[in-house]
Amino acid sequence: MNRNSKLLIVAGMTVPVLLWVFVILYYSINLPWYDDFDPFPDFLHKWITDASLSDRLKLLFQPNNEHRMIVGKLVTLIYYWITGHLNFTFLHIAGACFTLGTLAIFWQSFKKSKLSWWYFLPVPFLLFQLQYHLVFLWAICSLQHQPVVFFVCLSMFLLSKNRFGWAVLAAVCATYAMSNGIFVWPAGVVVLLLSFRYKHLAVWCVAGALAVGFYFYGLSAQGNESSLAFFAKYPHLSVLGFFAFLGGLFDFFPEKTIVVRSALPVMMGFLVMIWIVIWLLRQLTPWLTQTLGWPRNASGISGSSFETDIETKAFQKFLLGILTFLLVNALIIGLLRPRFGFFVMIVSNYKMYPALFLTIAYLTFIASTNRQSLQKRAFQLTCVTGIVIWCISIYSYLPVISERHKYLMVNGYNQEHNGFGLGHVPYSKSAGYVDDLMKDMVRLGVYKYPAEVSALVAKTASVQGNAPFQQEITITDREKAFYIDDSVSPMSFNRASGQYAFVRNNKQLYFFKMEPHKYSGRNVLRQYDKGSDVEIPFTSLLPGTYDLGIIRVRNGQTTGGILRKITIP
Repeated sequence: MNRNSKLLIVAGMTVPVLLWVFVILYYSINLPWYDDFDPFPDFLHKWITDASLSDRLKLLFQPNNEHRMIVGKLVTLIYYWITGHLNFTFLHIAGACFTLGTLAIFWQSFKKSKLSWWYFLPVPFLLFQLQYHLVFLWAICSLQHQPVVFFVCLSMFLLSKNRFGWAVLAAVCATYAMSNGIFVWPAGVVVLLLSFRYKHLAVWCVAGALAVGFYFYGLSAQGNESSLAFFAKYPHLSVLGFFAFLGGLFDFFPEKTIVVRSALPVMMGFLVMIWIVIWLLRQLTPWLTQTLGWPRNASGISGSSFETDIETKAFQKFLLGILTFLLVNALIIGLLRPRFGFFVMIVSNYKMYPALFLTIAYLTFIASTNRQSLQKRAFQLTCVTGIVIWCISIYSYLPVISERHKYLMVNGYNQEHNGFGLGHVPYSKSAGYVDDLMKDMVRLGVYKYPAEVSALVAKTASVQGNAPFQQEITITDREKAFYIDDSVSPMSFNRASGQYAFVRNNKQLYFFKMEPHKYSGRNVLRQYDKGSDVEIPFTSLLPGTYDLGIIRVRNGQTTGGILRKITIP
């Protein structure tokens, strides 16, 4: 392959990566959300205020829900030791670096397999999706899922290269990134078993038993026993959930009903699994032949995939290990998660795994055949599919990402000044805990709220008189809330543009982001209609008399005004 072709391939692969990085840098905001408080500000606050080495080690290994996320805590500590601060945008970027590292591992394994560089082109389009935005723009997910995937891939890469000691170390890191990291151990068992490396297999099992045993030491069941009861009652949901989870990258309609959303992921997950089963049987046949003396083609499956050169064997072992991890992960998710609702099977913060699954399915196919015509057709089909999925993900999910940024921005203000907003029920016990924690982090100089909302606050303060577009607004008094509907406001990708309701008096100012109307017509690809609305619960406001108003920010221009007076008893 000549130099120009290589440059063209690299340029093509760079496009989805650069867009993905841009989205992170543009839409990330230095704010925690919901589950972020426990592993980051609370952990760091206790670390700073407790000088005992033993207590600090306990903090490092302390579970966060059902996870021990030591890798994420160490990243937080490293940034704090260097800068003296806690910054959630840095945590998003740090998590993204793990995914960039995953791509580098795939490339290192692929380029030694003697396959054409062109065949790697679909991989970045499949891996760098916007569908799993809650992974790379939510700190806790960013430093759970992305490190797990990185260390699992690194461990399988090292195993495939016979660097056993380093592979064990990478597996331990995967285990202590989050709970599904423990599935790296069965993945390694499969690779070592089918490679006839029985001494290494024994050591691997002992290391895995120790790592997993310590992981679960003192860990509660987190209600998973009820998942087993749910499975016994609704086993079909777990079966469908397994395929929906693996086919989750075909979730093109995130704002539609779960039946519409999940139909295509279930079907595509099932279809891809047909090939995966065939490929797995090909990997198993040589081991059965040599170990049990089975006739080579007794199952009707060719075992030629291991009868290739050393580098191709290494590449296939690498893929086999990651695939095993993904399948075990999907089985456990399908077993334990349907009780929360079937939507969990295709929730955004799980979408990294189906992206990896499709990548593995494609690479196993082109690596297992020597027929160039089949390789070329698989490349063409996957390239088109990957680009189409990538484009649809931009169309369908970029609005979601944009709106979430605006929601976090105004709720960061509410959190700072009103004691709630970043994921907890206003004035509840948990909201009080978060309020006290964040105020203390600010007092210590460790954390500073982003200043992005200050311009909106200044504009809101300058708004006087009735809203000039009041005829476009409908206000409905509900039993325990005010409902505001704007019939015409458009949705904008610009993070500085948006539509917000506000409630203010001379003591308090509350912001409530208005959500774009969902589209309910026949076009399944269209997510939003014109207009926006918001519901303001009475319980989110302190007693008093307020001005209820609305403000629109479009391309640097601000319009707005007062809609009416309201009184909260």
